[in-house]
Amino acid sequence: EVHKKVWPAAQRESLFWSHVRQVNGSKDPDACDLFMVCNHDCERPDVPLKSVGNVRVGLTIAMVCETVVKIGCTKPRHQLTRDDVYCRVIYVAQVHPGGWVPSSALRVIYKREYPKFLRGFTKYVIKNLKKRELCI
Repeated sequence: EVHKKVWPAAQRESLFWSHVRQVNGSKDPDACDLFMVCNHDCERPDVPLKSVGNVRVGLTIAMVCETVVKIGCTKPRHQLTRDDVYCRVIYVAQVHPGGWVPSSALRVIYKREYPKFLRGFTKYVIKNLKKRELCI
């Protein structure tokens, strides 16, 4: 993935694997289910940098998502709709930008990118799941 360039730093890109697992044994008592997503950078000789001047970013990211029935909802599980539930999300990321980047630029990027990712992820989920039947 090629990331938006921030002057004066070199263009950044990332190469990572992603793993999703349902881990209901660790869910909160009020949750219906729990999914965990892990992303971690990797190096592969068969996947070179997109451009010679690019720098590869290191990253470790974890996200936990739980489906929770809203307080006061008394419907049986098979009758629940999307209006009866919400998603609790925990997101953490450790990113090594690779090379040199001014610390002031890093702070600006991180403050912008965390909320941007969560807004984009929320829009993606709503767009792709709103017409699907609720499955919990």
